[in-house]
Amino acid sequence: MNARLLLSALSHFAAKGYDGVQVKEVAEDAGVSKPTLYYHFGSKEGLFRQLCLVSLASMAVRIQAMVEPFLAAPIKTPAEVEAACLALFRSYLELLLESQEFTGFIYRSIAVPSPDSGFRDLMPLVERGLSPLGLFMHHVFGIGLDRARKEVMLFTSLAGALIEEKLRDPHYQVSEDEIRWITRRWLHGALG
Repeated sequence: MNARLLLSALSHFAAKGYDGVQVKEVAEDAGVSKPTLYYHFGSKEGLFRQLCLVSLASMAVRIQAMVEPFLAAPIKTPAEVEAACLALFRSYLELLLESQEFTGFIYRSIAVPSPDSGFRDLMPLVERGLSPLGLFMHHVFGIGLDRARKEVMLFTSLAGALIEEKLRDPHYQVSEDEIRWITRRWLHGALG
């Protein structure tokens, strides 16, 4: 039952954002009553927060698995650095594009909360989920973890720009040239 409610909530929150969703429509879509939803999650906010926890935990596991092979290999030469960065950027985009509903939810509801959002406290969960990317940057660029954290935010913002374009226009296809151009621009800045 919880899984059905969470899947329904994911669909609705991804499409409409937190403020645009009514508990009634989530419950109906999941085939349960509003009291059942409230029994399991307490409130719309409780449902949203549980969805955030589940979504971010899933994403963190996937990002960790994506980064581990890079951490296990020495990456020293400029060509190896560029190849690793391109591969990481491609993998990260593939992860985000696998489930555009999930990605829309993450980007619209959690990763870029409005300044008055009651969910800004979830941002540390986003950062924790993305922290393996910081380890990659620490490993590849030999930079401190604080600077790596800033590079992660830039890296994910650049990927987010492509994702937002895809979410706006389902026919849009991210090209290999765009991936190379964005990765090289980011890499140029990261290497200073």
